[in-house]
Parts: sequence; C-alpha cells; structure tokens
Amino acid sequence: MEDWHVVTHGRSDTVVRRSPDGRCYAKSATSEPAKEELVAERDRLIWLCEAGLETAVVAEWYDGGDTWTMVTTTVPGIPASEVPPYATARATSSIAMYLTDLHDLDVDECPFDRRLEVTLPAAAEHVAAGLVDETDFDLSRLGRTAPELLEELHDGALRASLEEDIDLVVCHGDYCLPNVIVDPETYDVTGVVDVGRLGVADCHADLALMTRSMAARHLNPQYGLECAQRLLATYPVEADPWRLDYYRLLDEFF
Repeated sequence: MEDWHVVTHGRSDTVVRRSPDGRCYAKSATSEPAKEELVAERDRLIWLCEAGLETAVVAEWYDGGDTWTMVTTTVPGIPASEVPPYATARATSSIAMYLTDLHDLDVDECPFDRRLEVTLPAAAEHVAAGLVDETDFDLSRLGRTAPELLEELHDGALRASLEEDIDLVVCHGDYCLPNVIVDPETYDVTGVVDVGRLGVADCHADLALMTRSMAARHLNPQYGLECAQRLLATYPVEADPWRLDYYRLLDEFF
C-alpha cells in the first residue's frame, strides 16, 4: 500500500489511505485503543452489509502484530454535505428514507449496544482521560467545560433512560451529512460510512445529529432549518425536542 494516497490522519495512531484507482480505502491503527475502534467498525460494517443496507464492504483485514489495517470498498458517490442547494430537498428525502430503513432493522438481531447504560459511562471515561475537545462543542456550548457538560448530562440521565426504551432502534451513531453518501446525479443515498458507533439506542440519537448537521448554517448552509424540519416531518415517529437536545449534548463527549 506504499503507493496509496494518504487521505486523513486521525489521532497520531490512525491513518486513512485511498487506493490509486479510488476503489478502496485502508484504515490503519497502531495502538491498542485505535485497534479496538477499528475492530468495532469492522464488525459493524460486516453486520450492516449482512442486514442488507448499503455501506462499505470489508474486503481485507490485516493483523501485523503492532499495526492493524482494514480495507473497505469505496461507497460510490459524494458526501451529502456536498450536495448543491437545488438538490437538498431530494437528498433530505432519501436521507430520511435510509434512516427509516436502518431503524426498521430488528433490534433483537443487533449485537451492538449503544444504550445510555453504555454511552454514559463512556462519556465520563472520556472526560477523565482528557479526550473531550472543548473547542469543538456546539456553538451554544462553547466556553463551557467538559466536566460542566458531564454534570448536565447526568442531571438528565434518569429521564432519558426512562424514555429510551420507548423508541429503541438500530442507530448509526454518527448520522450526519458527511457520513451519508449520495449519488451525484439522483441524490439518492448509496450508503453510509463511519459506522463505529452503530448499535441499539434511542432513535433520537440519530435524529439529533442529522438535524443538527442540517441546521448548522456555518457548516452546511445549503440545507438549513427547513431541511431539518422536513426530515423530522418525514420520520414515522414524532420527535421529542428535549431528547433531541439531550442526545446532542451526549455527542459532545465522542
């Protein structure tokens, strides 16, 4: 893979490369924590493909002892964040349809758990380890500290935990515009990427992140609040505004 083009460096212990023909990507990890994340993503990609939804296909897995590499096929198309303004309505409809299909998967068949009993302790661990980037908070939370937000998260935990069982689905876990790939001509979804946080959770976890992604004018100005509202209107369950905000708060820790 020496002639593969480096696309991104994650932390110092991860790197993503693209094959010369653009048909494959290779993600490599050089530490045990990065390896665990890579294994999580690999297993979820395999499961999602077997479930029949469009995503990247795991082509190879290499265990080099101190370096681990996953090779996947390229999901054809462009990130939904690159859709031109005149096509956002069409893209939004397809994004909503894909999300509905994902959430219609059988929860009992999904081996991955992202309920609050898993994610809340993980959030606390990230704060304790100094892994939360306080400069990357939502605009409404900039200037606050990770411990402050963690306290707010815990304040709402009982209510969120009592309500999550009502709307448990298979969630993508990071369902935002850059992670959804669409056909550049039809603007239909061709697949999703970055599925390392996929698992059983409250449907609001996905709805919260996609509507935030669409409404973020400084990131995706061609969408806006209207598209976010259209997504919620299309989704078969009426969204709870309180839970949307809670799951956006939870996402600050990951």
